[in-house]
Order: sequence, then C-alpha cells, then structure tokens
Amino acid sequence: MSDQYDEHEQSERVKQWLVQNGSNLLTGILLIIAAISGWHWWQGRQAQQSQEAGSQYHTFVQAINKPDYAKALVLGEAIIANYADSDFAFLAALRLSRINADLGKYDLAAGALDKAASVALNDQNRELVEIRKAQLLLSQGKTAEAGKAADAINAVAYPASLAELKGDLAMSSGKPETAADYYREALQKLSADAGSRGLIELKLTDAGGNADKPKEIR
Repeated sequence: MSDQYDEHEQSERVKQWLVQNGSNLLTGILLIIAAISGWHWWQGRQAQQSQEAGSQYHTFVQAINKPDYAKALVLGEAIIANYADSDFAFLAALRLSRINADLGKYDLAAGALDKAASVALNDQNRELVEIRKAQLLLSQGKTAEAGKAADAINAVAYPASLAELKGDLAMSSGKPETAADYYREALQKLSADAGSRGLIELKLTDAGGNADKPKEIR
C-alpha cells in the first residue's frame, strides 16, 4: 500500500507542478524553438545577402571593364552601403579608390580608402589599405609622405607589395640601384604564377637590374 501511495503522491505532485509551472515550461520550449528558427533564418539571410552582394559586385566589375565609370561609382557606393559586413564592400571600396585616382580625383580616392579601412574585416585587409594609401600619396608626387607611410607598415600579408612600393619610392628619388634591389626582393617574395610578376620585372629592368643579382638594399 505504501508503495502505491507513494506513486500516487508523486503523480499528484507532478500534476500540481505542471498546473503551477506549465505555462513557464511551455514558454521555455517556445523560446527554444524560436531561437532555433531564428538561427536558421539568420543563416539563410546571411547566405542570401552574400549572393546578392556577389551579384552586385559582378555587375560593378562589368561596369568598370566596359568602361562605364559613372555607373560603376554608383554601384560601388551602393555595395559599401548595403553590404558593409562582407568582403565585397571592401573590394568595391578599393576599386572605387583606383577609379577616382585614375580620374585625378585624389581626395575621393583617399576617401574610398578610408571607407575600405572602415569595412575591413581583418588585419590583412587593413594592411592592404595602408599600402594603397602610400601608393596613392606617391602617385600624387608626395614622395616624403609616401615614404613615411611605407616605413610605418609592417607587411605580414603583403611583403612583396611593400617591397615594390619601396622600389617605386627609390626610383622616384633617383636611386635606381636601390629600387632594383627592392624589386628583386618583391619578386623573391612572390609566387611563380603571381599576376604582378611581369610588371615588377619590367620595373626591375627599367631600374637597370636583373632578377639573378643578390639583393643588397642600400
């Protein structure tokens, strides 16, 4: 009898607990379900936004290649505004900087690089922005400022690009031998199939150097 009574008592206690706390339990279950559903929705939304950003960036690049710079500038700004948490925004900002620099709009080019820095998702991207800023200064003939900017860069992800930049700085300062050493360094740090090898080799030849001579930075 006592065992049956205990089971009955336990059953009643469970019923009472459910009556008293059932709504809280149901709320908890619903919250869990909502959280799981929200996570799946968020993942789906992220994938959708990534696809949209990729499509917009493809259209942006097509406008550049056409070239239709007026359209490209509008598309690029839209990508930065609408997809700031994606690498496409960063890439679009870099491209906008290049377009504006080619058009002689250096203030806008610098502004685009600032936007690139603001949407950069990692240190690698931020390093590339600093290199581009120094290159932009050099393209404006601001050699001293470009040199200071280059000296402040600790190139971890893009050592070849920094070496090339320093070579360009040396050439602009009338030091072709030093420039050749930097170009040689840049080639040594590039992979064999890097697209920029051809240009750097031309710069090295223009500086009077060749790729086989040991590097001696002066």
